[in-house]
Amino acid sequence: MKAIISLCLALCLLMGCASIETTRAFNGLRSGDSQIVEHINGNTWGVYLFSCIPLFVPYKEGLVDTDTTVNMVTREARRLNYTKVTDLQSSIQSDPLELTFYILWINSCQVSANACK
Repeated sequence: MKAIISLCLALCLLMGCASIETTRAFNGLRSGDSQIVEHINGNTWGVYLFSCIPLFVPYKEGLVDTDTTVNMVTREARRLNYTKVTDLQSSIQSDPLELTFYILWINSCQVSANACK
């Protein structure tokens, strides 16, 4: 039992991630009135104690929450020289790591938007 908990805690040290992905692959279709559109998807996730105390979160980005992830997506849109984002969608989720008897939780947030000029 001690070994399982030690292994879970060791794996938790490797957790906490933030990623951003973009695409322009719309198969020749246009999105609304905008000529140039890029879809941006941002994800953040980390390990929390009892789902509310952050243990391992994305270092650069901060906490796993909607504000952090929206900021990540809009910053990427600005970096790519877009002036607006549309169709902003967000999803936040919290799941327990069952081997830790619901002490450790993985919180994740996903935000997606279309960036246009």
